[in-house]
Amino acid sequence: MRENFLVLKNAAKIGIVQVILAMKTTLPWQNSTNRHTGYFCMLQIRIISHICGMRTYPAKLLMFGEHVLLLGASALAVPVPAFVGAWQQRKHPHVQSNLLPFANSEALASVKTLDTRQFQQDIAQGWVFDSNIPSGYGLGSSGALCAGIYDRYVHEKTTDPGALKAIFSQMEGYFHGASSGIDPLTSYLHAPLLIQHKTEVSVAQPNTWATEPVVFLLDTCQPRQTGPLVNWFLEQSLNEAFSKTLSEQFLPAHESMVRAWLAADEQGFWLHLRTVSQFQLKHFTPMIPSGMNSLWEKSISEQNVHLKICGAGGGGFMLGFARDYQAAKAFAGTHPIVFPFEQPASHG
Repeated sequence: MRENFLVLKNAAKIGIVQVILAMKTTLPWQNSTNRHTGYFCMLQIRIISHICGMRTYPAKLLMFGEHVLLLGASALAVPVPAFVGAWQQRKHPHVQSNLLPFANSEALASVKTLDTRQFQQDIAQGWVFDSNIPSGYGLGSSGALCAGIYDRYVHEKTTDPGALKAIFSQMEGYFHGASSGIDPLTSYLHAPLLIQHKTEVSVAQPNTWATEPVVFLLDTCQPRQTGPLVNWFLEQSLNEAFSKTLSEQFLPAHESMVRAWLAADEQGFWLHLRTVSQFQLKHFTPMIPSGMNSLWEKSISEQNVHLKICGAGGGGFMLGFARDYQAAKAFAGTHPIVFPFEQPASHG
């Protein structure tokens, strides 16, 4: 811990890039066997930001509302400061593969007062969006990038959440084809957001739990592409039979689950979460990562752990809820597991 303190103390002297690299090798909770490196705790992020004047853009976790928020269902998105992105200037300039095409895209050119020319110049001068948010893992890596671009390059910003959501939807559509805009909005506002009827956005204010479920992320070690999965869901929602099943079985359970979480209703939450998990396993087949069906079925048969899709699904992390930490770790077995809201974020 003394080494970490000295790293922070000397942050202003040696520069933020070196600080981040140093911390990646000194974090005491780092699991060297886990292929995702650089998990920061919220306190250290805030200290570095204060010393160096650096704005960070956290990952987001869509707790509830995956895919169905595009149809107007309720959704709850929360920031995850254990994973962040930030602007950095490299001494030896190199172009990030995803930045220059994005800087030249219509998705950014159509955003009012966004200085794409300055963005392009900064890229040429070695500015990169340095992020430890794993891509293709349902944590909003492209959303954090969009939040960072908006914050840095838009001259006349809006404070209206609905307007911001529309702008971010347009920006992130470059990566996914269709986007709700929730990922970048959560990262930009750094607050838990409740989304209702597609456009109604408010800061969520959940009640206090007597025994709060343990949230965990189960690493499938399988990357995935969001766009094809979003398109699959939208196409299926036009199918009369699928739409009818969704409306009659899934959406009522989903809305009850969201209300129960916000009300800290333990009995109601676990009841409706199980229904949602069962439905996703049966009807959202492409979103269930390859080889994970038996583990998902195991979660449904148990009372202490339930799984649901994380983000678009199909790979990356699966989102889990457990009665306690021991249950989560026992259920995960050999699969890498992350507790994203621990401080610092811990690994099983």
